[in-house]
Amino acid sequence: MEIYASTVRGAKEHDLENINKLNHYIGMRRIEPEAIPDLRVIPWFITGLAAAGLVAAAVGRRRVAYAWLIAFSVVGAIGFWDFWRWQHDYGTNLDAEHAIIKVPGMTYEPPLIGTKQLLNFTATSWPASGSLILAVGFGLGLIAVMRRSRGAPQFSLAFATLTSPSVLQRHIDVVPGGPAPIASAVASARAMDTVRIPSGRYAEPLVVIDKPLVIVGTGNPVLDGGGRHGLLLVKADDVTVRGLILANVGTSFVDDRAAIRVDGAHRCVIADNRIEDAFFGIYLANTTDCVVRGNTIRGRAQRETESGNGIHLWTSRRATIVDNRISGHRDGIYFEFVHEGDVRDNVSEANLRYGLHFMYSDDCRYTSNLFERNGSGVAVMYTKRVAMIGNRFENNRGAAAYGLLLKEIADARLERNTFSRNTTGLVADGANRLVAEGNEFTNNGWALKLDASTDGGRFTRNEFSGNSFDVTTNSRSPSTVFAGNHWDAYRGYDLNRDGIGDVPHRPVRLFSLIVEHHPPALILMRGAFVELLDVAERVLPTLTPETVIDASPAMRRVR
Repeated sequence: MEIYASTVRGAKEHDLENINKLNHYIGMRRIEPEAIPDLRVIPWFITGLAAAGLVAAAVGRRRVAYAWLIAFSVVGAIGFWDFWRWQHDYGTNLDAEHAIIKVPGMTYEPPLIGTKQLLNFTATSWPASGSLILAVGFGLGLIAVMRRSRGAPQFSLAFATLTSPSVLQRHIDVVPGGPAPIASAVASARAMDTVRIPSGRYAEPLVVIDKPLVIVGTGNPVLDGGGRHGLLLVKADDVTVRGLILANVGTSFVDDRAAIRVDGAHRCVIADNRIEDAFFGIYLANTTDCVVRGNTIRGRAQRETESGNGIHLWTSRRATIVDNRISGHRDGIYFEFVHEGDVRDNVSEANLRYGLHFMYSDDCRYTSNLFERNGSGVAVMYTKRVAMIGNRFENNRGAAAYGLLLKEIADARLERNTFSRNTTGLVADGANRLVAEGNEFTNNGWALKLDASTDGGRFTRNEFSGNSFDVTTNSRSPSTVFAGNHWDAYRGYDLNRDGIGDVPHRPVRLFSLIVEHHPPALILMRGAFVELLDVAERVLPTLTPETVIDASPAMRRVR
């Protein structure tokens, strides 16, 4: 097992999982990097020390240097203590009740440094290259301080070199020509270098980025896959890809080819690129804290079976997807097993299936996005605690199209969204404890389809206007509550002028129930017979659900 400043991982692909399985036998908790808050703080301490070292080098005064060395010593001591505390806690606080192997009085605390026998295993702990580099840097910095004479320029140079690797960052310019100029530049670069790609067209095999780098295009360079392969594969933390045009990633039925694929990385930034005619545009797998911002992704998909997604995320945490434009793919944005994601200010339009499609993706937030003219709108499935605020679902039309489908979800929140000119604005199928407030449903065929499987929903202060049918349901006694909504179909009155109708409103039309069972009856919708039928049902409601009622309808628009 290898412990880094920001994560914990196995020496090989499945080592960490195997260790967790073995630890289960002795009642030890799983080692999960996401559950260790220290790993999110330590990189900031290291960065702060590096920045302070640069300041000390620039000032060139002994007192400032001593202050930096003291701070380095204190942070290092705290780091050692924290590491000891962490491994002591894991090795001694065991779940004896569920442990399979129980040895009275036995603890499993590994050594801080050195080796130790734990049952039939030998635990070994030694500093790796990162710790050794920090130690050597501290030692040489101390020597530089002790040997300098006041004001000597050699001190500042030595101190700056030792305290921050950023001093040694370089800019590597790609030289066009040759079979793989970009790959060659990446191979020659050191960690944290910037690789600059000038204008031109580059047709070379898949470029693998396996170290922290900034890849930036100048003058709109084009990376062309020739319809045969992906273009960039990122396998390192802290990689930025910006300012490129990536084109012609061909369809594959055996692997998920992408213009940019990020696999198992942290803190990547994919920004301000243009992707054209790709199978998958941007594909993130097993990532944490990545940002996808300001990209334009345009596909030419004709059939769902031969197309990928514009932005595709799988098993990722805290991804930020902001200000992208996606069109012409199977799904514009696709999430699966993504947690704590932030999706905002994107435009996803004219995709074959969904503008946004996500499953098993809890605690995500979607704000101020536009989903327009997609084959089936937006689908949210098998998810908990999702918030959708200020989005627009517009012009999604077709026999199986809707603005938004909520299927088998719990504790979702819809606020200030607009559902306009869709075949169906919102479908709630198994959407339990749904809260919808301040949304606008205008000019849809069906504004809201409420399935019997939906329980405990609440619709308050929403606007329903210009829809053919405001609400339809297949349940005789749904538990969803309507309160304070404005309905343009309301025919009641407000004698006390408090802005609330004096008689309840029943939003389910009798004709909608007829159409539910006999769709061809829609041809009669504008006829006098249907109008008469609706009037009769309002006067003597007998067939529409008794519990679908707004007891306090608003007399004026609420949005």
